[in-house]
Amino acid sequence: MSNKRKTVAVHAGSQMSSKAQPVVPAIHVSAVSYFDNSDELDAALDGKDYVYSRIAAPNAALLEEAVAAMEGTEACVAYASGMAALRAVFDAQNLKAGDVVVMPADGYGVTRSLFKNLAARTGARIEALILSDASAPERIVALRPKLVMAESVTNPLLRVPDLRALSRACREVGAALAVDGTFPSPYGQRACELGADYAIQSTTKWLNGHSDALGGTVSGTREKLAALKAARLFNGDVLGPFEAWLTLRGVRTLPVRMKAHCEHAAHVAKRLSESSLIERVHYPGLPGHPDYQVATQVLEGGFGGMVAFDIRGAGRPDCFRFLEAVKLARAAPSLGDVCTLVMHAASASARRMTPEERQAAGIGESLIRVSVGLEDPDDIADDLIAAVAEAMKR
Repeated sequence: MSNKRKTVAVHAGSQMSSKAQPVVPAIHVSAVSYFDNSDELDAALDGKDYVYSRIAAPNAALLEEAVAAMEGTEACVAYASGMAALRAVFDAQNLKAGDVVVMPADGYGVTRSLFKNLAARTGARIEALILSDASAPERIVALRPKLVMAESVTNPLLRVPDLRALSRACREVGAALAVDGTFPSPYGQRACELGADYAIQSTTKWLNGHSDALGGTVSGTREKLAALKAARLFNGDVLGPFEAWLTLRGVRTLPVRMKAHCEHAAHVAKRLSESSLIERVHYPGLPGHPDYQVATQVLEGGFGGMVAFDIRGAGRPDCFRFLEAVKLARAAPSLGDVCTLVMHAASASARRMTPEERQAAGIGESLIRVSVGLEDPDDIADDLIAAVAEAMKR
């Protein structure tokens, strides 16, 4: 190589020669790679090696391998966000005017808003059902949808549908079943093993576990995911190397973290249920929960790290005072962090729903959602109860 400064500045220090295998995967930030052999370059342009990160990227591929293994599926496709993953599944169905899409009436409001907007462009029709109701499979058969979008545990009311029953109904009418399993994570449920065609994760949440990287994944068979991978090549929803690396770091500790989150959430739910300030606690691990029996059959390793509760006699101003009164927890519209996060459901997760939609779902102004962290569970419960008491002083 030339020793002229301009050339040296560009090329020196760009290659390593070592047989060492790092314990932690490297972060591959290069958007492009080169090959000395033109045939190898040609093959790479067909996705057989890494040449351009929009086609395939090492860190994202490692994360896809790990998530597919956790989900118990053949393959996985990673995206820049959970919403991008949801849209990819919707777009892959090639819906046309008159087609029906079923989704949870009591699920994440932003997903519902996204699907409503996408359906309006295609002429498809959205039907919102309470998928945890015993009548849901029969309703699906009657509607004959092309796509059923379910949530393993609904956001924010923590209802738990029987995915096996939903899957049987979908098979009967030839509908695809997509399941957003973000709340339980792959530690708590492998949706495809229960009959789902697509298992979707917002990796921003439990998989990452530290609130420092956005991302989303869709897992399933190679055949089902082929269309999603082909579309991603052109739509640009690729996951960046830093985000993929941080999320893979989180996956390494997912079972250990989730075991603790589940144990802490169960303890916090019990403490909240004993307080006279709380009207109702929503947690599928409580025997009084309407889906407790189903939850014991479809959730593994615990009932998740999410708890929701209604403050007795509270309105939106009271709930806002609660958010300001917490000392240990943090008021933030996300979940899955090592620290406890709280939010007012009607103004956050259900913000994009109309008042009528929230009423039909049972999401009232008194509902608080909690992502239970890794702090001492009694400290968490004490903080929540004390903040409720402070908020309800009149």
